[in-house]
This record gives sequence, C-alpha cells and structure tokens, in this order.
Amino acid sequence: MSKRRSLRVFVDLAPLSPDGGNGGARVFVLDLLKALLERPGAHEINLLVKPAAEAVAKPLLAKGAVLHRLGSGLDVEEPRRLLRTRRRLHGFFQPLLELAAPDRSSLRRLGADVLFSPLGTAAFHEPDLPHVVVAYDFQDLVYPEFFDPDERRRRIGFRGDLRRAERVVAISEATKAMAIERVHVKTERVTVLPPVAGPLRAALDPREVLNRLDGLDLFRADFAVYPANFWPHKNHERLLEAAARVVREEPDFRLVLCGALDENREKLRGRIEALDLETNVRLLPYLDDADTTALLEGAEFLVFPSLFEGFGLPVLEAMALRTPVACSDLPALLEVAREAALFFDPEDVAGMAATMVRLGKEEETRAALVRKGLERAAHYGGIDVAGAYHELLGASATPTDPASPA
Repeated sequence: MSKRRSLRVFVDLAPLSPDGGNGGARVFVLDLLKALLERPGAHEINLLVKPAAEAVAKPLLAKGAVLHRLGSGLDVEEPRRLLRTRRRLHGFFQPLLELAAPDRSSLRRLGADVLFSPLGTAAFHEPDLPHVVVAYDFQDLVYPEFFDPDERRRRIGFRGDLRRAERVVAISEATKAMAIERVHVKTERVTVLPPVAGPLRAALDPREVLNRLDGLDLFRADFAVYPANFWPHKNHERLLEAAARVVREEPDFRLVLCGALDENREKLRGRIEALDLETNVRLLPYLDDADTTALLEGAEFLVFPSLFEGFGLPVLEAMALRTPVACSDLPALLEVAREAALFFDPEDVAGMAATMVRLGKEEETRAALVRKGLERAAHYGGIDVAGAYHELLGASATPTDPASPA
C-alpha cells in the first residue's frame, strides 16, 4: 500500500522586503502562504528567505513553514548569472552538462517537487523542476524610462522565464492579455487569479479609527487619501498639480499621501512647497496595517491616479471599507472597479481635479459608489484564491512515498 507524502513546495521569497518595499504584493503573498499552510491537506511550504527578512516570515514558520536561509555559506545560495544561464540552456544540452558538472545547488537536492515564485522574480528556475510564477504587471514594456538598466535587464530575463514556466498566474485579465500578446506566454499556461487571499481589509472599531486618525493629526478632518509607494508610475506629481487646482476651488481640501521609499517621498516635499500646498497635503511614511485601514475608513474618498497597474488592490480595499473611489481609467482598474468608481485620464490634470471636486461635492454620487463598491468587494471576496493556488501547485507534481506496511 502506498502512502502519499506532502508536496514539497519551495517558495522564492528572496525579494521579500523587511518593510513596505514590495508594495501590495508583500501583503498578498504573506496572506496567501498563511492560507495555504492552514488548509486541510496542506502542502509542505519551504521558504527561501534572506536573513534581513526573516522576521517578516516568522509568523509563517509558526504555522509550519520550513525556513531555508539565503546567502553565501547559509542553507541556500541564490544562483549567480552563470548558473542561471546554464539552467536555461536548451534541454538537449542539460543531460551532458549534468554528467560533466552536476548542479549541486539544485533545489531538487533539498527535495523540492515544485518551485513557486510569487514576488516577480524567477531566479531559481531550473530544468525539470515544475515552476509556478505570479505575473503582476509588465510596466517596463509601457514605461521603460521608470527603470534603470539593471532592472530592465532583470525584467527581460523574468519574461523569458515566464515562457518556460509550467504555469503563469496573472493577477488580472489585463495582465493576462499582456502576457499572451506582448510576452508570448502560451494561452493555455496562463491562469487568472486576483491578488486577494482571504477576507479583504477588515474595518476597525470606530473608536480605534478615531484614535488612530487623532494620532496622525487627522481627527475630524475631511480628506482624500492615496496610499501608494512613491514609485514614478504612481503619478504623485500630477496628483499634486491636480490638488492645487482643487484647492483654488475648495480651499479646505486636504490630501493625505503615505507609502514607502523615503528618498522619493522627500523629493515631493519641494514640489508641495512650490505649489503652496503645505497646509493642504500631508506626506506620511509607510504606515502599519491598522493605520492604513484607519486612513481608508476615515477618508472622504480614495483617489488613485496611477499610470500603470496590474490590479489595483487599494481600490478594492477602499470599496470594502465603504469609501468612494476616483481612479485612473486603466484596463486593470476598469476591470476591478467597473461601475463602482469615477474614472479619469491619469495624464489629464484638469480632468483629475474636476473628478475630485465632483466626488467631494456630490453626496449622492458617493453613496451610490459605496453601494456598488461593496458589490465589487463581495465578488472578489468570494473567490477561493488560496484553494485555487493549492490545486495549481498540486497539479504541478504528484509525489508518492515508497510503499509502506498497512
């Protein structure tokens, strides 16, 4: 009688940041792994993590995940370019290379059945190891100027690995379309699953919301909010120009910005001063989860002027918290929000400003958007994303232990 053993899934968390550097992907991946570990018949989850990010992974270890520390002389070393190149050579050469110089750093030696890359890299890809990769966006194909040469090269390599992977998970239909049309991933290899594992952001107790807003000096203030790391594609400068137009019409208008990337955030201060918005715009660092929730709950509306998105999770989170949304008319955001948001062209500063003025003035519009937003949040909240990933990973490899006595 044969006894099945747990599938050994090795998860590449090498890019995991100890702070908010991964944006919404970090929250999603940690939630997803937690949900996978808690499922009946859970796979064995092995985490490849750099020492600096071990504290972030600690809750997963408490759930039963196995830690493999990344770094020279540690449990596993990230493959250097030469090894990555070798592993990507045509399959005809692989047996000869293995005979001549065995790949002793292969994850297979640690018992890996499948490799899971959920953070936008595929550095550990190796031949004959089933590979499931999450594709968030292909922003560099649209805005290459937002990336330095090293990052552009890395993304080119990542796109090549997507074409080699057994399964690519696109976080939206918009991302799937680009994967097929621009990256040339085979249609049958792409699955669409939203970056939402488990319940959406839950509302806080009203008293806690007030206390946290008070701590941020926003108690009893009307404000719009934009929680986004200070990356170029998040379009903060145009948002500030639009805010200056709103202030001319509504002098009491307030806008709160928060996110990671300290250097980029500090550069915006000069622009805020040049536009004479010091009393109207609050510039905050990356906040903990509860403070961000309080901001979303307490805001009059969310404004989301991004130039490029693969999904746009803050839009969906705001809807779940009964906060109206005004956002860019990008394919992914149109897909997520549908009729539950007001849309604008993110490059049209005047249109962006007019949309914010309208949402601030029209109470009936805000109420209608809240109702429709709750429906969109319920739709996405009803998708068993963790279950779908469990099945995808399980379909990639089906190991069995040798027969054992009954």
